[in-house]
Amino acid sequence: MRLLSWNYQGLGNPWTGRSLRKIVREQAPNMCFLMETRLDKGGFEKLYGELPYQNKIIVKKPDSGGGLALLWKDDIRMDLINFTNNHQKHKYWELLNHLKSFMEGPWLCIGDFNAFLQSSEKLSKRLAQVSQVEDFRAAMEECHLEDLGFKGYHYTWNKK
Repeated sequence: MRLLSWNYQGLGNPWTGRSLRKIVREQAPNMCFLMETRLDKGGFEKLYGELPYQNKIIVKKPDSGGGLALLWKDDIRMDLINFTNNHQKHKYWELLNHLKSFMEGPWLCIGDFNAFLQSSEKLSKRLAQVSQVEDFRAAMEECHLEDLGFKGYHYTWNKK
């Protein structure tokens, strides 16, 4: 199975749209998880409805950046276990631990958790909160998850 997970920071930009279409065409992922799309369902369908995915879940909170798109082909069996517009981090770590109890064998969690395992992963004038780093690390350990890393720029977002 091929899986694409990408924090796009806005799929309304023509460059990112061309990039997504090229990757889908060349790499043929069976499933795509796209973060920070900034598109609601109508906007996503208008710009990317032609992508070869029969199944889609598009989530965008009104009047916010964000946005998620989960796309998958019919040959993939997927069960949606939980869905909400807004997870609080500590509740999310509890949810991961709960979901782990249903899993038999290897499992995968993908996405941008807006959390980090080392304070060096954050570039900011404000110091990282040690408790948040420890909470995320504990959740990863309890769920037997590993950080697989990423490809791309280390710091792709700022508030400037």
